[in-house]
Amino acid sequence: MSWQALLLGEVIRLKRGHDLPAGQRKEGSVPIVSSSGITGYHNVAKAPGPGVVTGRYGTLGEVHYIEGDYWPLNTALYVEDFRGNYPRYIAYLLSTLELGTKNAAGAVPGVNRNTLHQMPVSIPCLTIQKTIASVLSAYDDLIAANQRRIQLLEESARLLYREWFVKLRFPGHETVPVVDGVPEGWEKKPLGEFVTLNYGKGLKEADRVVGGVPVYGSSGIVGHHNKPLITGPAIIVGRKGNVDATAKREDPTNSLNH
Repeated sequence: MSWQALLLGEVIRLKRGHDLPAGQRKEGSVPIVSSSGITGYHNVAKAPGPGVVTGRYGTLGEVHYIEGDYWPLNTALYVEDFRGNYPRYIAYLLSTLELGTKNAAGAVPGVNRNTLHQMPVSIPCLTIQKTIASVLSAYDDLIAANQRRIQLLEESARLLYREWFVKLRFPGHETVPVVDGVPEGWEKKPLGEFVTLNYGKGLKEADRVVGGVPVYGSSGIVGHHNKPLITGPAIIVGRKGNVDATAKREDPTNSLNH
């Protein structure tokens, strides 16, 4: 029942991911996993699931657990051999090792798998691994369920806003006269009189430094960085790509808009 002091390379064997240009991808259900997580899908898997993937370049330090077969991209490292250990536990173990701080020497931030293999770790027996993973995954499931509830509530809020302020069917609208296309007492003004919209700033994945500041793209949070550009709260609207998407950052601490 005791824990063993080992090198990470004695616990798992990491391998570089595989290149898959966008032009070679085919429609399918196999997740393509980069350093920042699932970034698309393909019809062929390169690694069997369950799998554990972490960033080799770009978004360093994040760890992604994949249930089924998948394709790890070349910006990532993935566990090729779990050496008899429990995959879900290995994902939690790697997430505690601050892998993003193990930058290899070079102009582009990155990690070397041989360096990671030399990291000292403590590992329990398989039974304890499964117990720990079971407890932690239960919390993850609760978090995921709450996130889905939040998404449903946000969608309900959007529908309510559209009903009240776009279709003008707000409570009591039947008794309010409409003047020049708007309810009496309302007025139309250009959006620019209420808010000022600014362009985001470019921040390549390879230039990001591990930190807790969210990086926003047109689709929402696409990674994290160590320095903010904008002080929250903030609203981000897609300019290219998902042009109809809107994200909000309510945390009054600093946030970064990409």
